[in-house]
Amino acid sequence: METKDFEFLDKFAEKLSEALVGQCTADGMLDGKMLTVDELNEKWRASAPEYMAAAVPQIADYPSAAVAWACYVGMGAAALWDKSWGEYKDTDDWYSLMASPRGFDCLDEYVIECLVGYRLDSAEATKLETVIRNCAHTALTMIRKEGVEPQSAMAFHVFARAVKVFFELGVSLELRHRGYKYVKVAIDGSAPLS
Repeated sequence: METKDFEFLDKFAEKLSEALVGQCTADGMLDGKMLTVDELNEKWRASAPEYMAAAVPQIADYPSAAVAWACYVGMGAAALWDKSWGEYKDTDDWYSLMASPRGFDCLDEYVIECLVGYRLDSAEATKLETVIRNCAHTALTMIRKEGVEPQSAMAFHVFARAVKVFFELGVSLELRHRGYKYVKVAIDGSAPLS
């Protein structure tokens, strides 16, 4: 790929991230920004090939799920990071860890029920599912508007960037659900740092 291709992909991911953060903030699920954890971003890099191998065949029939399930992987990763990082920090393939119990098709239900802790028929689970579905529709619309040739190498790379953004969104949604937030800290310049 050429430099202009990487620039295009970076700009697409940035626009998608901004759109999803805005949407989730309007829905009361985020506070205007993504919350990030470096360790989880590293885990995504290790898990992405397995996720992509499972998701790409789903694109034709279930495009929303192919994109959105990465959000659930992010939510599950954030839940495990918060609850038991020591137990899971050496696991590289977090996608398979979450897909194995029920398979790709029911990965969302496993994460919501077993890792996030919502009953599947609860109001919280229903709201979350609606928000993620709406975000997936936004992503698919944005992908289509880019005019990338379907089934091309660039289409694969755009999809890969979209699912990475969805993983990050899932991490953010679950961290916020668990009470994490960014707080501005003022440091008095006259006080020594020790």
